[in-house]
Amino acid sequence: MSSLSYSSVQWHDDWKTAVPASRREQRRGSHIADIIAADSCVVEIQHAGMSPTKIMGRELDHGYMVWIWDARSAYASGALSLTAFADGVVGFRWKNHRRSLRTCRRPYFLDLWTLGGSGVRVLLKVNVLNEDGTGSGQLFTHHAMRLWMACGVPLQPLAELPEGSAIPLVTLAAAVA
Repeated sequence: MSSLSYSSVQWHDDWKTAVPASRREQRRGSHIADIIAADSCVVEIQHAGMSPTKIMGRELDHGYMVWIWDARSAYASGALSLTAFADGVVGFRWKNHRRSLRTCRRPYFLDLWTLGGSGVRVLLKVNVLNEDGTGSGQLFTHHAMRLWMACGVPLQPLAELPEGSAIPLVTLAAAVA
């Protein structure tokens, strides 16, 4: 199934099925947490943009939390592109990115759906998002994220790219003193 054949509601509901019903839609402060992971981390699933004030409010109420933002359309259209991969770190460029995401003080992931032609569903954990839309992060499989949420299995980033990912590999040169 293609990424865009999932509506935003279906996409949101798909993520929530990773955990039992008893760990969904729980009140935390003045907000309702989408998911409570096995380790008690709140997981907020967001399709639409959100104001910096709302982001800060959720982070204050939830404390220990992560975000999963829907970036399927941006990735599918080429507005969000992965530019290089080296030693487990991926570079990216996001034209007209969601500037409010730079407000996030908690870890956040962008759901890209499938990585190039590989068929592997992935998320990009953003480590750096610059004002010009360039940045870097790490790739995690959808499956690994679901296992962490459901069972507490530690998240491990992809160390190698799957075949068909179409991301340029870069060899990092050793610094010369």
